[in-house]
Amino acid sequence: MSDKRKLKIMMVAGEISGDLQGGMLAQAIKELAPSAVLFGMGGQKMKDAGVDIRFDVLRHASIGIWENAKNYFLTVRAVFNRMKKVVEEEKPSCIVLIDYQGFNLELAKFAKNKGIRLVYYIPPQYWAWRTGQAKYVSRLIDQIIAILPEEEEAYRKAGANVTFVGSSLLERVRVPGTQEELRDTLSVKKGSKLIALLPGSRFSEIRRLLPVILGAASILKGRVPEIEFVMPVAAPYLKLEIETQVKRSGLPIKITDGDAYEVLKASDISIICSGLATLEAALLGTPMVVVYRVSFLTSLIMRMLIRIPNVSPPNILAGRAIVPELLQERANARNVADTACNIMMDPDAISEMKKNLSGAVSRLGGPGASRRAAEIVLKVAGL
Repeated sequence: MSDKRKLKIMMVAGEISGDLQGGMLAQAIKELAPSAVLFGMGGQKMKDAGVDIRFDVLRHASIGIWENAKNYFLTVRAVFNRMKKVVEEEKPSCIVLIDYQGFNLELAKFAKNKGIRLVYYIPPQYWAWRTGQAKYVSRLIDQIIAILPEEEEAYRKAGANVTFVGSSLLERVRVPGTQEELRDTLSVKKGSKLIALLPGSRFSEIRRLLPVILGAASILKGRVPEIEFVMPVAAPYLKLEIETQVKRSGLPIKITDGDAYEVLKASDISIICSGLATLEAALLGTPMVVVYRVSFLTSLIMRMLIRIPNVSPPNILAGRAIVPELLQERANARNVADTACNIMMDPDAISEMKKNLSGAVSRLGGPGASRRAAEIVLKVAGL
């Protein structure tokens, strides 16, 4: 694609997963249009890819209806007002919104009134809800870029201009070395079972899920003393909270700075927060127990509105429950420990889950998702 004229593309992500996806998208845009000016809101991954980060709000990332409301009004409102000024001053060719629906939909309404074209990459999961919000998003956004086949189908039915590109994680989730070599790197004893513990990438997830995961780890250690645990930290600002809770538990858990892919590939099974990390684990073929908790109010509303039976990406892709999901009150230490132990000690269950995970991720399309998404963004921007 020729780089005929300079474009100004604003990109907006507010969470670690969005920053990761935005970074890969920005890199692809720069490869196709080197002189394109990229700016907006995100984190280190986007910055490394050439995005001029005006605001980094990843420290305020949260989840859920009530949690988002608290963060939005108490901390993000000032950032939102500044971002509106950036839109007015920069007059971008288009804005690429990446996940982070509460903030991004509000910004989209503002930008729409300014006549700016809008792209939504990883759109709101309203397609999974019993509401008309998917139709609203379809009217508001000029182009939706879907990473799951189910997203494309649902938003197309809602009247959106939507294109399925697949997941950019296919390009990123690659780990050299065998499982045994990686276990040696992590100093795992020969013959030990290794469990990866991934409690999330948001403070709200760490505070709700880590006590449950540590409780499950304590039960598992009591049953199978040779079990070892590794916990990769998703972001530096989460490390102190994680170290404090782990130290309080007294459990011998190895904490690593990042290295989640290496840890997952080295592990026999993972206990993992629902979200993008489950898709990464699936791509690495790592069996898992998915856990999640939100506030009571959020849970109550979601139970009334969610129309799909499963919430984790591997199960959504498979169209059925291929990995256990322990949500809300079911996400307690005893249930998590029992479920993980039953899978870990059953070679047939491990083999079946690995096979099912491979089948699920095959629906993500082939490599090159970031480039396909970048081509769409540049077309909308007018190149």
